[in-house]
Amino acid sequence: MFSISIANIEKALVVRKETNPRIKLPEYYSKFLSIFDRLEAEKLLPLRSPGTDYIIELEKVNRKEPIVP
Repeated sequence: MFSISIANIEKALVVRKETNPRIKLPEYYSKFLSIFDRLEAEKLLPLRSPGTDYIIELEKVNRKEPIVP
């Protein structure tokens, strides 16, 4: 059974403040700090643009059609 309360919903909707990755990341990941640059992340292209779709050709296994979930 799954249940949710108004408190859970309100907690999920709270706008989180930005955290400094220099403080949160362990020192052994410090060489990867550029990956966590928020300004650079906002420059990323959208995952898909309108009208773009991809087809994945499935191969037969032992001359049988593959089972697609």
